[in-house]
Amino acid sequence: MECVRIATVPYINAAPLIWGLREARDGRFRLLAEPPARIADLLLGDQVDVGLLPVIEIQRHDGLEILPGLCVASRRQARSVFLASPRPIEEARRIAVDRSSRTSAALLRIVLAHRRLTQVSFSECDPDLPAMLRDHDAALLIGDAALQADTVGLRRYDLAEEWFRMTGLPFVFAAWAVRAGTELPEGARPFAASCRDGLAHLGEIAAREGGRLGLPATTIEEYLRVNIHYELGAEELRGLDLFFRRAHDLGLVREPRPVVVRAAEATASVALPGAAS
Repeated sequence: MECVRIATVPYINAAPLIWGLREARDGRFRLLAEPPARIADLLLGDQVDVGLLPVIEIQRHDGLEILPGLCVASRRQARSVFLASPRPIEEARRIAVDRSSRTSAALLRIVLAHRRLTQVSFSECDPDLPAMLRDHDAALLIGDAALQADTVGLRRYDLAEEWFRMTGLPFVFAAWAVRAGTELPEGARPFAASCRDGLAHLGEIAAREGGRLGLPATTIEEYLRVNIHYELGAEELRGLDLFFRRAHDLGLVREPRPVVVRAAEATASVALPGAAS
């Protein structure tokens, strides 16, 4: 069977999605961990077949489709995507942005515009909070760096929470994407099965990832169960559509096109057990 080349991200929130893929010992899958900003280039350059793509890139490139039923999303607070600042957000004029960010950087601009904060400059930086705040008024962190960051004494603005207050909808950060015409030997089935397996092993994932980052396993497990969810349903698709329209209003993407979601195979449900609330 042909090996499927898969690009994921090196963050804890992707661990449940790829659990079963990593555990496969039959050579069907080859996984590559890359920063989110790299994944569109890998897909479009035919260096991988499937990528965990920052969703903003769906509108920035032609010919991309997403696999059904799966995503990385948050219904209320994400905890791993936030703006940190020693002062109120209204006073921020220079903001440092994690250079790996794509979707979260666009979401930040939407949040600021909603607050009528438009006179702001942005700089891409490495995800080092003290260094970012040395020359900036605020800093956007994502992923593991956000979970590890010491924000004592700082104001935190969780971007998924800001989005929910604005819209009442969940926010989708990433989804499995493929190039149009790319044939996957087993379709979306292995990806759905992998995530179901991962959600069944959240305690084990939390222990391993907590040890890697020096964080309590209970903290990681709560994050994966409560703050992040993986089901791409009707509400998530509505949130995606609204996000793209808001991004277009700010000139961040062209006129939004409908998201192409591949049809789920009739023999393989992608419904997931509840992992977040």
